[in-house]
Amino acid sequence: MSMIFRPPTTVIAPISWAQVFGFCQDGDAFFSRVRAAQLAALHRFVPFNVTLMSINVLVLLWTLRAIADFTFLVRWGVVMSGLALLWSLHFLRIRQRGVANAVPFSQFWLITAEVSGFAVSWAVMILHLMPQAGIEAQALLMLMALVAMGAAGLSAMAMPACGIGMVVVIGTVTLVSVPPGSILSVPMIALAFATFGLVVARGILVSTRALMERMRSEDRLAEGNEVVRLLLSEFESNGSDWLMEVDADGRLTHVSPRLAEVAARQREDLLGLSLLALLGDERRGRGRSSVKALTGAFSARRGFRDITIPVAVGGETRWWALSGTPKTNALGQFAGYRGVGRDVTEARRSHDRIIELARYDPLTGLANRALFRESLGENLARATRTGRGCGLLFIDLDHFKSVNDTLGHAAGDRLLRETAQRMEAAVGGHATLARLGGDEFAVLLPDASLRRVKGVADAIIAAMAAPFAIDGQPVRIGASIGYALGPVDGATHDKLLKAGDLALYEAKSHGRGIACRYLPELWERAEERRTLEADLATALERNELALAFQPVVDAADESITGFEALLRWNHPVLGAIPPMQFIPVAEETGQIVAIGHWVIATACAWAAHWPAHVRVAVNLSPAQIGDPGLVAVVERALRQNRLDPARLELEITETLFLDEKAATMETLAALRGLGVSFALDDFGTGYASFGYLQKAAFSRIKIDRSFVARALQPNGEASAIIQAIVTLAHSLDMTTTAEGTETRAEFELCRALGCAQMQGYFFGRPMPPEEATALVITARELVVA
Repeated sequence: MSMIFRPPTTVIAPISWAQVFGFCQDGDAFFSRVRAAQLAALHRFVPFNVTLMSINVLVLLWTLRAIADFTFLVRWGVVMSGLALLWSLHFLRIRQRGVANAVPFSQFWLITAEVSGFAVSWAVMILHLMPQAGIEAQALLMLMALVAMGAAGLSAMAMPACGIGMVVVIGTVTLVSVPPGSILSVPMIALAFATFGLVVARGILVSTRALMERMRSEDRLAEGNEVVRLLLSEFESNGSDWLMEVDADGRLTHVSPRLAEVAARQREDLLGLSLLALLGDERRGRGRSSVKALTGAFSARRGFRDITIPVAVGGETRWWALSGTPKTNALGQFAGYRGVGRDVTEARRSHDRIIELARYDPLTGLANRALFRESLGENLARATRTGRGCGLLFIDLDHFKSVNDTLGHAAGDRLLRETAQRMEAAVGGHATLARLGGDEFAVLLPDASLRRVKGVADAIIAAMAAPFAIDGQPVRIGASIGYALGPVDGATHDKLLKAGDLALYEAKSHGRGIACRYLPELWERAEERRTLEADLATALERNELALAFQPVVDAADESITGFEALLRWNHPVLGAIPPMQFIPVAEETGQIVAIGHWVIATACAWAAHWPAHVRVAVNLSPAQIGDPGLVAVVERALRQNRLDPARLELEITETLFLDEKAATMETLAALRGLGVSFALDDFGTGYASFGYLQKAAFSRIKIDRSFVARALQPNGEASAIIQAIVTLAHSLDMTTTAEGTETRAEFELCRALGCAQMQGYFFGRPMPPEEATALVITARELVVA
């Protein structure tokens, strides 16, 4: 049943049916306003309703004068006139005082009672006249009752309790008062009255509920509008952004205080000013594209969002981000824009700084690697197109690391800045100078000949050779340069960069402090090295590596006291590759660590087959000493082969001590703790301090073959060096081994100078392990014919 009375509108706020009828409102201010609106609707039509009621009453009195008691009619007419007068007085009072915004609960129900008096009076009249009236009069009374029900429902449309109550009272009394047996007492008449009453009641409920829901929505909307108003007021007063409006011609029609503040002008001066007029000369500068986008949006009358434009304010350029939505007038015509703006100057400056950092080196201010590659690509493309070359120079500072290590990184940074300044002076204009990272620099010379490139390289080397004054101390570094010419040496920037890098590598390998030009054979050599690296990585897996053993003999009786294990690589295509060719590659790539593990294990395995007095010597590179697993590898090799640690000798070179790392000494101490001995290889050719001879606890010094080869020369200089080394070794309780002994004369001289052991071709070339094993088993003394 309730679905019949549900209004055809969307319910915004829950309102119960009891509240619709005027109950359960609990002093809510909202319902107080609703009651005021209900009474206002009731009183709005008082003149019309009083006039219509008066006419109906007069017609009814005149029509029923013959069948009704005159006294009753007069009294009833007086009551109805009194009600009409009362309503008229209410209407006049409201007209004088104005409609109230809120009505208390008691006043509402008092007026409801007054209005309900109409239904009571009408019901009394029908109840009195209907039983004694004829059929025609009964029909007239019923018709007037229906009219009264409609009038009551219409006049009290916004007051459900009052309106429905009057309809029910009038309709019920009319049907009840019809005499039994009357033709008008048929059920169809009752059904008609019930249907009419139901329709009127539904209209009353729907209208009242719609009124309440509309007022609830208006309250919510008013509350939202107030919040928006307050927010906009706060936004305009204190926000970092601002609101603005412009007309169809782009002139400012609304200027917030914040906009006037950021524009550094008075609001009165800005009103009516063209928005584009604020730009000044900036429309022809960096902001050309953004200004064009803004004017394009104005011309097309379309919305725009976050268009960042430069604005001249107080002698500086500020950046504003503007957004706008088109607005229209009452006729739907374009009327300008309503939008918001904000000052994004700091964000723009931060963005520009990020762009600068992405393209320039923050320490020296030079171009960085990314910008250099970009410039190289552009210049190389132009050189290819025009046929004029472009020069590329790679520069690496010599001995820069030692400056960082001795004077500190702050001094190193100052040195890099001064280096950049000298390079800029040496290179001159029309060139791009970049710092690629660390102490690596590069120069790009557009439209350059080979002669100019070489001249710039020489100028840079000369500039870098002069001493620098850092923290009051003279500092010398120098520079190595590799240069190439595009597109001759490389048609793409990757190939040209590779060419310059190869040329720099060549310069550094020839002693530094020089400039080398790229040559095609450098590329071929690099390709060979790349192939060598790739093949070496799998050489151990393919069993291409092997050990050869060269005998070491006692100088006194020429008996074999041990062997030095020497690594060999038999390439399946290139054949035997010299150790001096592949071992440096293994050290630079780090492959020497895995190879070294194999060498130690294999050498110990063969030594286990030799007599107990025969030792085996294994070379260790600096890269192997830095291997954290080295001690465990040596310990495992000794244990698995049940080899006496005293029979294993590890040979290291003086270059191991250049960095003076504590970890190096710790590793040597751990190895010495296993019981192995150490030999200092190639003594006299390195740079180590003699103090390390004791710190590392060497048991043997190997005299380099260069001294042995010159020992027989007349000046006797090499012999004196050998004699000095032997004396030093004896004083430190070490033995000596002369390497490279190839003749009897060299052997006899070295023996006479006090060398305890000999090693060289005179006693045997490096041999396969099987031959070495057979040699020491079948003979304990090497006989030389």
